[in-house]
Amino acid sequence: MFIGCDRDSKNPSIPIEDYLSDNQKLLTHLKKNFDPQTEVALYSQFDADSNKEILVVKETKPSKTDKWGLKIQLLTVDSLIKKDEVFLPEMSTTESICKTQRMDSSSSYDLFYYNSGSFYLGSSGGEIFAYLVDFPGKQIYYAHLIISPNKPAALFISKNCEERKVKDFYLNLFKLDRPELVVIQKDISIE
Repeated sequence: MFIGCDRDSKNPSIPIEDYLSDNQKLLTHLKKNFDPQTEVALYSQFDADSNKEILVVKETKPSKTDKWGLKIQLLTVDSLIKKDEVFLPEMSTTESICKTQRMDSSSSYDLFYYNSGSFYLGSSGGEIFAYLVDFPGKQIYYAHLIISPNKPAALFISKNCEERKVKDFYLNLFKLDRPELVVIQKDISIE
């Protein structure tokens, strides 16, 4: 019989590095320790300082006080305290893309990139909404692709995309699949 330290196998301490290096493990950790409604979790440098943060995406359901959409929160790594938050109305994590995006090699931090993917697409056309969230710059860059039968695809890019690299990002992204794309000056609502 050995006598020694008694380890509590029910609650082993998991080193923070074990779940930060894998977004799926991070998501599981955040669902358990932060908010069970967390849909997406990313770990990267989302700020101009040299620290990395955790970004969580939660889908809000319509209620009297909340609008339907995505709540995107930037959290400190050690204590999961909210540093910043943005809201994207009427967006969903279903069939969408949520990832980090570095604009170029000279940038010192990542942006959060959201693309609605095929969530708003139908058999005869539809829409794709894309957002880049720049937390330190306090900017949300927006692009809206409208796909209609028998017409070239139309792309609206928000006015705050004056920076050439942001505008080029959206143009290059959508022209890959739709080279006939035309840029429009006013956003269109399809309803």
